[in-house]
Amino acid sequence: MIAAAVLWVLASPLFRVTRANEARPESFSIVVKEGTWKGRDEVHFASGVAKILSDGGGNYLFRLEDFRVQNGPDIEFFLSADATYGPEDVALGDVPATSGDYHVGIPAGTDLDAVGYAIVWCVPFGVLFATAELA
Repeated sequence: MIAAAVLWVLASPLFRVTRANEARPESFSIVVKEGTWKGRDEVHFASGVAKILSDGGGNYLFRLEDFRVQNGPDIEFFLSADATYGPEDVALGDVPATSGDYHVGIPAGTDLDAVGYAIVWCVPFGVLFATAELA
């Protein structure tokens, strides 16, 4: 019985779909970098577009459009130099919705020239879910 409860706690996020429909902020009209999401495999899938947007005044947003990702326990966004997760990656926080259009802030002082990828990473299990090469 306990094993079944633990299994449900770990697996149930895979079946939850959350949606978002946030409009793109009008002041963030400059596309700095853009890429297309690719899942790691058939189980860890993703699609849609990832963008880094600027307001021209030094503020940046990470924008997701037509985004869809397989849910999982504690999946988070990171900006990375390459397509792998590392401790030097820039944490953007939890994936707030598994599908839709939305954005999250990018911390001030982030070196965007060093960013080559956006990644979705499952923190507790150390599993890469998806990448988007940003160019």
